[in-house]
Amino acid sequence: MFRKIFFNLVFAVLLTSCGGDAKPTTELTLDATDFAYSPLSITVPAGEPVLLTLKNLGSLEHDFVIEKIDVKTDVIQDSGSDAHHAHGAEANYDLHFSAQGGETSVIQFTVSEPGAYQFFCSVAGHKEAGMIGELIVVTQN
Repeated sequence: MFRKIFFNLVFAVLLTSCGGDAKPTTELTLDATDFAYSPLSITVPAGEPVLLTLKNLGSLEHDFVIEKIDVKTDVIQDSGSDAHHAHGAEANYDLHFSAQGGETSVIQFTVSEPGAYQFFCSVAGHKEAGMIGELIVVTQN
């Protein structure tokens, strides 16, 4: 048992040190239910990559939207429906990805400017039902 723990610790240190100049990635999971997010607030560092997993624990399709934010994104996995994407929701928002009921989607993004940004579910009636949260972007020292 001790050997296994020791090996895992050494392996983690080696992986971390092999990164060179690569910036660390913050990994977060946001749960979506019918009709709430958990947690309601997430904090990320400015200028560093964030890997955000949206776990849709509900039965309805949900998404994660921020209307205006200076961000670079790379959708890793988007399990949203074709009907959701057909409405052109991505074109109206700077940050957007979705997940069907019971599915998971993943996005990597980097926000350049610190600040507080409201996120919400853009599916009709969901924001009004309370699917709202806050992304807090902080400067790293």
